[in-house]
Amino acid sequence: MTSKLYKMMNWPEIEEIIYSDGDNPHRILGAHKVGNSYLVQAFYPDADTVKVRVEQTGKEYEMELTDEAGFFAAIIPYVDKLKYQYIIKDAEGKEHTVDDPYAFGPLMDREDFIKFGSGIHYHIYEKLGAHPMVRNGVAGTEFAVWAPTAARVSVIGDFNNWDGRTCQMHRLDPIGIFEIFVPGAKENDGYQFEIKTRSGLVYKRPDPFAFESKGENGVISVVRSLKQIRWTDEKWLANRRKFDLDEDPLSICEISLEAFADRHDEKSSMKDITADILEYVKNHGFNTIELMPVMKHLPGHFYHIMDFFALDNSSGSTNEFMTFVNTMHNAGVRVILDWVPTFFPKSSCGLSDFDGRALFEYEDPRIGVHPKSGDMIFDYGRKEVTNFLISNALYWIENFHIDGLRTSDISRILYLDYDRKPGEWMPNIYGGNENLEALEFLKQFNTIVHKNNPGVITITKETACWPQLTDSVDEGGLGFDFKWNNGWTRDFLSYMQNDPLFRAGHHDELTFSLIYSYTERFVLAFTHEDVEKGLEGLYYLMPGDSSQKMANLRLALSFMMVHPGRKHLYMSPDALTIDQSVFVENLLKKLNELYFDHDALHELDGSDSGFEWINNMASDQCMLSFVRKSTNDRETLLVVANMAGVEREYEIGVPVDGRYTEIFNSDSLNYGGSGLLNEGRIESKRNDIDGRNYSISIKIAPVSLAIFSFTPYTEQEKKIRAIKEEEELRKEKERQEALEALKQKQSLEEQKLLEQLKLKYEKELAEQEKAIEEKYEKIEEERIFSIVTDEAVKGLSAGKKASTAKKTTKTTNAKKTTAKTGSKSAAKSTVKKTTNKSDKK
Repeated sequence: MTSKLYKMMNWPEIEEIIYSDGDNPHRILGAHKVGNSYLVQAFYPDADTVKVRVEQTGKEYEMELTDEAGFFAAIIPYVDKLKYQYIIKDAEGKEHTVDDPYAFGPLMDREDFIKFGSGIHYHIYEKLGAHPMVRNGVAGTEFAVWAPTAARVSVIGDFNNWDGRTCQMHRLDPIGIFEIFVPGAKENDGYQFEIKTRSGLVYKRPDPFAFESKGENGVISVVRSLKQIRWTDEKWLANRRKFDLDEDPLSICEISLEAFADRHDEKSSMKDITADILEYVKNHGFNTIELMPVMKHLPGHFYHIMDFFALDNSSGSTNEFMTFVNTMHNAGVRVILDWVPTFFPKSSCGLSDFDGRALFEYEDPRIGVHPKSGDMIFDYGRKEVTNFLISNALYWIENFHIDGLRTSDISRILYLDYDRKPGEWMPNIYGGNENLEALEFLKQFNTIVHKNNPGVITITKETACWPQLTDSVDEGGLGFDFKWNNGWTRDFLSYMQNDPLFRAGHHDELTFSLIYSYTERFVLAFTHEDVEKGLEGLYYLMPGDSSQKMANLRLALSFMMVHPGRKHLYMSPDALTIDQSVFVENLLKKLNELYFDHDALHELDGSDSGFEWINNMASDQCMLSFVRKSTNDRETLLVVANMAGVEREYEIGVPVDGRYTEIFNSDSLNYGGSGLLNEGRIESKRNDIDGRNYSISIKIAPVSLAIFSFTPYTEQEKKIRAIKEEEELRKEKERQEALEALKQKQSLEEQKLLEQLKLKYEKELAEQEKAIEEKYEKIEEERIFSIVTDEAVKGLSAGKKASTAKKTTKTTNAKKTTAKTGSKSAAKSTVKKTTNKSDKK
């Protein structure tokens, strides 16, 4: 090594390169002007010799091995706008020519850093990740990654033998973006980022912004350009902007591309699968499909996303999936994606601890780890993380023409104490349990999606009753377009699982949803979470034998289609038997036709003026009847549901006089029912039923639902009916008058009879009272006589004793008198006593 070259070498920085400890290799490696020369330095650990070939002059310069680890250096003459290549010979003598990665400066600038750090670089996926391109006539790939706490980042892959010592990346900004352009790296090359932490640990991570991945769980990213197909859906996209959230019908068929791919052998193409899905959706009458996550996910776990920008193998290639969406649009079918911005799995080959520390997730496990599942929750306080998520949403919408996104359950991110016990969560700055950062993220997400892509809809699931989810952000809401009505699903399925014999006690589960149906824009949803196997799962939830299960299934699907709210049904192909599938296909196609053709079933979904109860109180009969309305008075539908297990005949009140025609009955033979229908037109009659002036008589099969359309009478018919009604009213009036007269006559006769009875009663009562008084007097006399008699007897007995004593005395005295005088005295005394006794009586 010449002394001149030695003096030019910065040995401490060279050691950084050799030991892979630096974050600015461009400062050393490559060509750097020194005076009138260039100092060219390169690090190729496996090279035996390295030469520099200057393109302008064609001259080659041997580079000196300045460190046996593979560090080469050379001084070459100055050339304006130097372009050069390395000629590398390995130990086996093989030579190959490469362009120097460090001859190319960074593409990202200060504006990119500011926007990304502020969370408003909504197309950051065009900067970060891997992007094949040609720079200065050299084909290669630009790599960039966000790893703020990393000490060093290298890109490794097929293009450098997966050697992290080469292609060390340059930290561009304090926010932690590393970038490098690798000449020769091309499409289909696998790659990863090798990240060295400040503690010296080395991790290999896939690219969070990779457009394609391979290997188990997508551990290896693949260089892929985002080439667009020749789209032919311009008319669809133009009409999409006119979608009315409050009035337009939305009937969603939730499917899994993977499930349909399983119906085909490995030789089937994505084109075959697309045709199969389109036929399936059209045969069932849906106008929208919602795809379970198409992003790279853990096998069997659709919602555990590993690569947010890369398609799963079952979803085809980028161009194949674009063609799938284009085909759906040309057939008039909207495409919605399930999108998971609420969590990601903890995995050594995913986003968790990406640069050696918590980066995409909250660092505090009281916020960043879901307590039950162990999933990681995104750090919504980092603007770079929310930028990652929003740019991902726009990536699918703008590049794949996706018509909407349905987010996973946002309750787990809105509430800091979601599924956490006291002491296991940390309150916000105001002491509350709301995650204010997640709240702002959701508002920003909806605002940007709707601003950049009018007509694209956002749907969410939320199970904790957060208010104003579907109100605009300006009105204080979160800005979603629709919300799954999980409350209705839970209550209705709970009701339907009861045997019809016991449904009367659960009637409120049918009617409660109408109390809150207009507080949000709801989607009635039988989802993969509610019925795991689609219609088969719904079928087995129902009570009874197979025929009863089918009847209940038909009733459940029919009731969902007539209840206020948009429709969502998870469908799994080949879930039922062939016969059952045919019947259900006929049923759903007819229900969807009715839903689209009749404004009453969707036009006023957002207003309670579109719904009116007829009878919601007949719990003992397990019956409901109501009316669905539109802005057109002629467009009125009467719905009658018999939830009981027996046939019924009903007199149903109707809102207006007219003819009612049954346009749908779930018991039709076409749907596998018994065929108990109401044929022909049914004319209403004047009859006060259900609080209405008119009614109709119908019959309805067990566990079935019927829909009746309304046809008003013509003017001539109205006149004829008015005359008839006038005559009927006159006759009714005469009948009432006659009845009233009869009632008055009966009343007078009853009054007269009552008066006669009253007089008779009073007379009899007086006689009875007199008799009673006489009786009481007699009893009293007898009682007195009894008392006097007793006293007289006592007195008489005492008198006899006194008389005997006197008699003895008188007898003695009589001896002194004459016998005549004694006799007269005794006789006189006896007469006196007898006279006194008679007076007392």
